[in-house]
Amino acid sequence: MIFFRAICFLQMLATVYLCFSALINLFKSGLFYFAFETLFFLLMASLAIFGLNLVNTNYPDKPVVGKQKSIFNWLFLLNFLLLAFLFALFFSSYSQLKSLALLLGKPMLSLPSTLLLTYLVPVLLLVFQFIILIGLYNLRRKLYFNFNARQFDFESGTNS
Repeated sequence: MIFFRAICFLQMLATVYLCFSALINLFKSGLFYFAFETLFFLLMASLAIFGLNLVNTNYPDKPVVGKQKSIFNWLFLLNFLLLAFLFALFFSSYSQLKSLALLLGKPMLSLPSTLLLTYLVPVLLLVFQFIILIGLYNLRRKLYFNFNARQFDFESGTNS
């Protein structure tokens, strides 16, 4: 659970920063693309926050029910759209980096580290998003299993 919390926290920080960056770019350039980017990063941040909230409030044996279950299901489905966005971001930054390397006549790995960092950020976001997707699925299964396996005082046969 510590690893999942750390990934959710890092994803939350990165996506909130990128959300504000996209929002600033929207006001500077007026391009509608940045509105979508802002929305997608905001959804990614909300998924990471929801993951942290789920661990803090439900772990180890409280199942996901009611409104929380509905939110979980919607965010889980939206995660696939977010993954498509991150893949597009990943391939876009890769093609830009490759074009720049060809233009400069250098191998991609010999480009300045600041340029390589612009490629590394989408890679990390994509990996973190996959970890969060898998982590939320496993967490929900574990919560359900722990709830069903929980033994109450009256079931143990001992009266304390």
